[in-house]
Amino acid sequence: MKRRTFRAEREFGLIVGLVFSLLGFWWIYRGKFLNASYLLAVVGAALILLGVVAPRILVVPRKAWMKLAEGMAYVSSRIILALIFFLVLTPIGLVKRAMGWDPLYRRAGPRDSFWHPYPPRQQNPRHYEKMF
Repeated sequence: MKRRTFRAEREFGLIVGLVFSLLGFWWIYRGKFLNASYLLAVVGAALILLGVVAPRILVVPRKAWMKLAEGMAYVSSRIILALIFFLVLTPIGLVKRAMGWDPLYRRAGPRDSFWHPYPPRQQNPRHYEKMF
């Protein structure tokens, strides 16, 4: 039977505990959010202690932390993608459309053939030896 090392739980306890402790002590030093800063410093110290001494206890807190992270990633990725789409891609598309850009020639009138001859560069066989 393979023995479990609880490495992920140990790393969780040490990293999250260190960040919580540093943030809590920084707030104590600055004199801000005193109730929350003391709580954060204590929780951080407890996580560090459990990460060093008994990482097995951190299985459930780590799973809860990862579920919180997954939920935040789900929401924030959609917000970021929506902002990029509506603030970057949509204006580019509107400007190109207003300037008459039609790379697929969808607005071309009726013709016998929609074939476009290759540019002279692609007609030269040496072009395919060094394409980049």
